[in-house]
Amino acid sequence: MKILKGLIILCYLVIGSSLGILVIPELINTFSIQPEHVLSNPYIDSLIGAVIMFLLFGFLIDKIVDIADQGEKYLLKRSILEIFFATIGVMIGLMIAVMVSFILEMIGAPVLKHILPIIIAAFLCYLGFQIGLQKREEILRLFPENISNSLTRQTSARNSKLLDTSAIIDGRILDVVKCHFLDGEILVPQGVIEELQVIADAKDSIKRDKGQRGLDILSELRDTDFPISIVEPNSTHKDVDALLIKLAKKYNASIITTDYNLNKVCAVQDIKVLNVNDLSEAIKPVVHQGDTFKLLISKIGKEDGQGVGYLDDGTMVVIEKGREYISQTITVEVMSLLQTSSGRIIFAKKVS
Repeated sequence: MKILKGLIILCYLVIGSSLGILVIPELINTFSIQPEHVLSNPYIDSLIGAVIMFLLFGFLIDKIVDIADQGEKYLLKRSILEIFFATIGVMIGLMIAVMVSFILEMIGAPVLKHILPIIIAAFLCYLGFQIGLQKREEILRLFPENISNSLTRQTSARNSKLLDTSAIIDGRILDVVKCHFLDGEILVPQGVIEELQVIADAKDSIKRDKGQRGLDILSELRDTDFPISIVEPNSTHKDVDALLIKLAKKYNASIITTDYNLNKVCAVQDIKVLNVNDLSEAIKPVVHQGDTFKLLISKIGKEDGQGVGYLDDGTMVVIEKGREYISQTITVEVMSLLQTSSGRIIFAKKVS
């Protein structure tokens, strides 16, 4: 930040000094002022210009630093391929702006000659940057497939992740992203979005709710600051799993899923899988005998007087003499743990 702020201050000095050297003599000639000899010195003019620049616009320095810092972070999150195409878009925008400025120069109106070209150049640069950044997959499809695949492999990040339909519907990936447990870039295949749309339009109300939930989760993911891109394959695929596997090989990417069968297929294909269920299992709370924690007693147990509650990961907790505390949150102490074929059961008692 200090280096960035120093560069902006240096820009202020250069701009202010340049304007002082250019503008002060013009003002003197325009108003027919008889200046002191000292004002005819370009060094004095540059000093005056720099001082005026800081007096008028110095309060904007911190704001410019923040904007520049945000822009730097935004670019660092993007892949080399995205930056490459965005730069090409900016260059094309500048070339179009130059051609337009030549036309305006021929018209001759002062406003058209000096002000409008700057506005057009800024607009076209921004438009070119966004088109190059957002439409890189479509641009790549204009190249022969072997060149497109080569460019993608050479410039795509090794830690790119492809998002499966099951992981989107599951929803936990949103919390994982918000907690910054993932790095790199998330790629969402167009086929996955189409599958979500089909599920959301299903006649079955359960499927329809899942599809709508998936689309909502995807929308929330797009609203985060994590880099997420929509990728379109060069050819259509009816099977989304086959599409994910092909794209994983193309982008050298991992696949985020909760689908057990896709997990097995990826293992055979030597593709890395990030299974949200495995992550949940790995980070579930470890409970030991003697530990205490707060628990909501949700229902009656099988034995007389027992109450039952559940941990966040779904582990059942049986509370001795907990029946009278149904629908209440109490502090319990772990007495013993039982491992069964269906999972763990924790036996606890109320802490008095």
